[in-house]
Amino acid sequence: NLMLFPNVVFDVTNGAIRVEENVTIKAGTVITGPCWIGRDSTLSEQSVIKANTVIGPVCKIGGEVGGTVFQGYANKVHDGHLGDSLIGEWVNLGAGTTNSNLLNTYGEIIVKDLNGKRHKTGRSYVGCFIGDHVKTAICTRIMTGTIIGTGAMIASSTPVPTPTARFAWITDGGTRPYNIEKFVTVAKTVMQRRNVVLHDSTESAIRQLASE
Repeated sequence: NLMLFPNVVFDVTNGAIRVEENVTIKAGTVITGPCWIGRDSTLSEQSVIKANTVIGPVCKIGGEVGGTVFQGYANKVHDGHLGDSLIGEWVNLGAGTTNSNLLNTYGEIIVKDLNGKRHKTGRSYVGCFIGDHVKTAICTRIMTGTIIGTGAMIASSTPVPTPTARFAWITDGGTRPYNIEKFVTVAKTVMQRRNVVLHDSTESAIRQLASE
């Protein structure tokens, strides 16, 4: 079933829009194809979903989004720009979180991986790469080509470090490791809200990542 509120625009001029079952699209939303919206997802009021975006399943998305893939169970409910990015599962982006996907020089974007190695992308448009279970505070700024490792918690007023290590807990006071026991507790709580259980094998993989 599709729950469609008033004044929603589907622009299929340049590509198809596929909407899966049990999707809710709130009033004033504009969706431009090609685009795919997965099952049980919700688009907030006056969302702007630009071409080449994949959402879902079970995502809550709002604001301005373009050229971005949400792997599932992600929340970006509020305003803020997100472009040319890859977003893992169970990510929550606080209100006003915004990323850059184009350098002021309009040059080629170089991405630095989690090991510090630099990679030429050959592209002028590259956003960010956000691992599973990452959370950002309100008005978080993410610079062009940023990689944020699995489980990072961003709660600082300065831009996200490039790259951000896995399970980093970042505040204006500095960076420290996210206590893995607390992380697992939070992850289970978040997943239970969507009636999903953190399986033992997944928890083991998370603990292994945190120990590396």
